[in-house]
Amino acid sequence: MDSWVNILTAVAPPFLLLFIGGVARRKDWLGREADRTMSRFVVYVLYPCFILYHVLGTETPVGAKEAWTAALFGFCSIAVGFLIARLVAKLCRIKGREIPAFCFCSGIFNYGFFAIPIAALFFGNDLVVKIILFNLGVEVAIWTVGILLLTSSRLKLSKILNPPAISVLVAISLQMVGGKALLPQYAWEVLSMIGNCSIPMALMIIGASFYDLFKGFRPSPTYRVEVGAFLTRGLLVPALFICYALYGWIPHYASWLVEVLIVQAAMPAGVFALVVVKSYGEDTETGLRVIMSTMLISVVSIPTWLWAGIKLISND
Repeated sequence: MDSWVNILTAVAPPFLLLFIGGVARRKDWLGREADRTMSRFVVYVLYPCFILYHVLGTETPVGAKEAWTAALFGFCSIAVGFLIARLVAKLCRIKGREIPAFCFCSGIFNYGFFAIPIAALFFGNDLVVKIILFNLGVEVAIWTVGILLLTSSRLKLSKILNPPAISVLVAISLQMVGGKALLPQYAWEVLSMIGNCSIPMALMIIGASFYDLFKGFRPSPTYRVEVGAFLTRGLLVPALFICYALYGWIPHYASWLVEVLIVQAAMPAGVFALVVVKSYGEDTETGLRVIMSTMLISVVSIPTWLWAGIKLISND
């Protein structure tokens, strides 16, 4: 139990940043009018710098085979999440227009701004690079399989080439021809300063958005959506990911995927999914119910699944 409490306190910083963002919104220090520009600034400037800084600065560079393997596992993890969400939707009698939004939001875990600081806390900064590469496959799955699941037809492949994905490809290419040595020291310092702002800033912006969302939150009739979200993101997907990490096939050259899967297993539904649901005109109310319910239980579910995963791999 002490270990579980230690893990709970260790994962507190991301939650505290969310809380600070919520307080800032309540006090109107971070107004709603800033959401769009601040979010774009994070996606187009801060997070790409974060990616470049970590990929180029890692002491254990990742080869092309490892990179594509990580991306493949990321793609499959989202596809599996969508499949489980669809089965749970049927089990919980989620019907009609609720189904696409439920499956899309339940199938996507909070793979970036929440997972990365937790991965660094428990497994070191070297795993951050692996998470970034894993997330490249996640992005591809979201904008292909996920959009087809959500809309049936309105697939836009151009969305795959978003700033974070382009940054990963650029960083891997630069790493292969010299990496950090290509940049003068002053440029590296600037990259470091900008990149280190990305996760705290993103989490506070998410916290501010959560404050607004929570005010308009209404549970579904008989709580079927919330129960389904818990079954998917709080129970079935984490258990499956951890079981695969322990007993499934993982290439010997990418054994660190065990740690990546354990971190991602513990994550709640991704907030970004709601933005996509809204932009495609789908059922945002259902998406909000999924995200809010999994975020609320994540205070317990994140340390619980991390504790279970770390304990199991240490005994293996």
